[in-house]
Amino acid sequence: MERSSWSSGFTLLETLMVLAISAILMALAVPSMRNLIEGSGVVDSVNSFVGAISYARSEALRRGLPVTLCRSVDAETSGTPACSADRYWEAGWMVFVDLDSNGVFEASQGDSLLRVQGALSNRGTIVQGKREGGGSYASLRFRPTGTLKNGASTFTFDSPSDIVAARRRVCVSMVGRVRLITNTETEVCSS
Repeated sequence: MERSSWSSGFTLLETLMVLAISAILMALAVPSMRNLIEGSGVVDSVNSFVGAISYARSEALRRGLPVTLCRSVDAETSGTPACSADRYWEAGWMVFVDLDSNGVFEASQGDSLLRVQGALSNRGTIVQGKREGGGSYASLRFRPTGTLKNGASTFTFDSPSDIVAARRRVCVSMVGRVRLITNTETEVCSS
């Protein structure tokens, strides 16, 4: 019986070809994956924020007291968080019973903290009144009836890379109704 001189493995050339093709496919897939991950972060931010709005409104109705949702840069890090005048909401927010309905958390005046949300890091920006319509208030203040005291507002959520397809807009009407816009190029918030 004679031995064959051929082996049954891959040659160096075949291995290099597989690596080259794999590198090309990865180069094509990475941007799509980044868009998917960033889009998912925007959706998560929208869900957290809409949940906070719904919670604040329902607590105002349930308690029969004014409730405020305001942006806060120290919501989770401070023993006594405070509302912030910064227009970027991704730094965090807080929900509290606002007995004197002034939009300022004052524990000494009987206000009680209901919920806090810390910074939404690496998920993009949340800007109030950024691209069209809607006021730019430091807070959303709900009356005991569930309506907004300080007017309708618009919030635009952008991914870290400002991918247009990932952009979302949340519209909050005077009656406290929340509407989500996914096609921000053609749809606008209406009153």
